[in-house]
Amino acid sequence: MLKYGGLITVWLLLIYLAFMPNWSCKKTDTVNNDTQQIDTSDLDTSQNTLGLLFEYYVLNKPTQITLAIDSTGNNITPTYADYEINLKKETFFNGPLEILANGTKYVGTWQTNGDYSRLTLNISGLKPFELFNRTWRFTYKSIDLLKISPVTNPGETVLHLSKI
Repeated sequence: MLKYGGLITVWLLLIYLAFMPNWSCKKTDTVNNDTQQIDTSDLDTSQNTLGLLFEYYVLNKPTQITLAIDSTGNNITPTYADYEINLKKETFFNGPLEILANGTKYVGTWQTNGDYSRLTLNISGLKPFELFNRTWRFTYKSIDLLKISPVTNPGETVLHLSKI
């Protein structure tokens, strides 16, 4: 009889444990004060990373033209040798464009599409700026170099912009 008493005790213990109240630990909410808040209000979550990368590589970084090829295949880099180009951030998708040419600052606008693959520039003031006034596509982006070519006839005109 003692033999069955121990077995009954084990079964009762297992039944009790199966139906006992939930004693799980509750996780308390923590506030992380170690991170810096960035204004990404004009981005949805899928574009957040792309927007931050675009800001890091392109926006507010003065560049100079290190290679300019026109639609006829001529190297016109010397025309732009002293130009400093800067895309200022208004939002992640547009803002002012500043070009410092021969000591004079010219202001225009820039705009990009949702996936940051295209860049539309608009600036007036000098005849050489006509080259800029179009929609470009990025063919290469790195920390030190941006390569762009026009969306229409991409093989014709090429610009390389190096960070200063």
